[in-house]
Amino acid sequence: MCTPEEPSRQSREMGPFNYDRRSTYAQVLVALLQTPMIFNFGMMLSMPTIVLGALHNRKSEALWLDDDQASWFGSILFATHPLGSVCSGFFQTYLGRKGSMLLVNILFFVAWITLYSAQSPLVLSIAALTMGLGIGFDEAPLHSYIGEMSEPHLRATLCALLVSCSWAGALLMYLIAYLAPWRTVALISSAVPIFTIICISQIPESPTWYIMKGRLNDAQKSLCWLRGWTEPDVTQAEFEQLCGHIKKSSDSDQEKTRAEEKYEAVPGSNNEKETFGKAEGLLKTKFRELTNKKLLLPLRMVFIVFIFSRATQLTPMGPYMIGILDDFGFPADSKLILFVAGLSGFAGTLMNILLVRKLGKRKMSLTSQGTVAFCMLLLGVYCSFFDRSNRILSLTWIPISLLVIAGFFGGLSMALLPWQLLSEVFPLKGRGVGGGVSAAYAYYVSFAMTKTYLYLEHWIQLNGVFFFYGGITLFGVWYLLRYLPETEGKSLEQIETYFTKNYDKKEMFSKPRRSAA
Repeated sequence: MCTPEEPSRQSREMGPFNYDRRSTYAQVLVALLQTPMIFNFGMMLSMPTIVLGALHNRKSEALWLDDDQASWFGSILFATHPLGSVCSGFFQTYLGRKGSMLLVNILFFVAWITLYSAQSPLVLSIAALTMGLGIGFDEAPLHSYIGEMSEPHLRATLCALLVSCSWAGALLMYLIAYLAPWRTVALISSAVPIFTIICISQIPESPTWYIMKGRLNDAQKSLCWLRGWTEPDVTQAEFEQLCGHIKKSSDSDQEKTRAEEKYEAVPGSNNEKETFGKAEGLLKTKFRELTNKKLLLPLRMVFIVFIFSRATQLTPMGPYMIGILDDFGFPADSKLILFVAGLSGFAGTLMNILLVRKLGKRKMSLTSQGTVAFCMLLLGVYCSFFDRSNRILSLTWIPISLLVIAGFFGGLSMALLPWQLLSEVFPLKGRGVGGGVSAAYAYYVSFAMTKTYLYLEHWIQLNGVFFFYGGITLFGVWYLLRYLPETEGKSLEQIETYFTKNYDKKEMFSKPRRSAA
């Protein structure tokens, strides 16, 4: 067995390992056991749409929300998410990826019960706030875990599978809301976190986290489980490679880290000073990780891609979509149309799972971004000539078709791309913090867009909103073409080199590699 200090020669050779099909089965099983948690994400993220559809300006109801209250309720979930994301980077250090995912589902259960029993706008907002905090806390360990436990040729597929389950959760939410009142929906949803705890308890902890903690025996057992419940000698080569990669990633900060770990209180000092010194050392370590150029360069790219992703998905309009569809005067129930549009997005994510290994992320993201930009601009043109007082029913198929097409191509790549990158592009040292900060930023963007949507619509009208976000999406096509590397089929160590001065540009934009596995 290797140690982090003594990687073998074989550990320096990066590449796919010749595991049998049981390895794939084990990794897919782990992903499937995580799907209830992602279902819950989708249900919580679509929850404001359901509640606002029932309560926004519905003055006949005992509980209703005006425009200002609706803007806060629709966006506060995104506002509190970043706090959970930042905290998760620290909790992962002590609880691990699995432990963090288990803990947060207790918070989810409390949030659903609070929503079910809410009798005032304040309690509704507290429930949404709690959900946002929990989602933020949970996303970073989830994506870190997927990146660390999966083989390169499966990583993007498994990540896409999990993110597609978020769409499925939203679809389930829309379907239940079509059949039952929103309080009943909340009560039914409270069972999902309980089921999630049962599922997550069955998966192993990340072998990478175990190695970073010096628990090498546990790490090798975990790796054996994830590679098809095999024996240590089968996984020895990958285990040694992993040890060597962790050691290499840690060397640059080794001296400073040792100094912080050897902190000792002077004679006569009290325990409070010791605790403060250790906490201060941890904060310095995390800050140094966050300001490392190896982390900042991919972090900048992920930040920019998240903006395009949110614009592509029309995230700002999400909580108010039922009201928007009602204004279009469609002959069908707006909730049913919302379900169909969501179903097309889910179909797009399934196509991503099937095609990403063959086509790669670059080609799929450019197709996705370009098509959605075209649909948004056409929606802007339609709204410019749409007359609410003189509706022509024969033309209602135009916005419906455009929304369905935009939903499909948005799900095809851009809804998934930033989360796929989040599990791949960050260096090992700082991956937890980078993932947490990225998820936090993504939801700050969502909060700002959602909170200002009603004001933006009043200012530039609905057609202006479509033109505005269509323009952002169109600019995204140029950015992705110029700066997005192809990471499909590449090892995490290879991807790290793309953000250094000595990167190989030809290799960076090369087609995805077909694994022998």
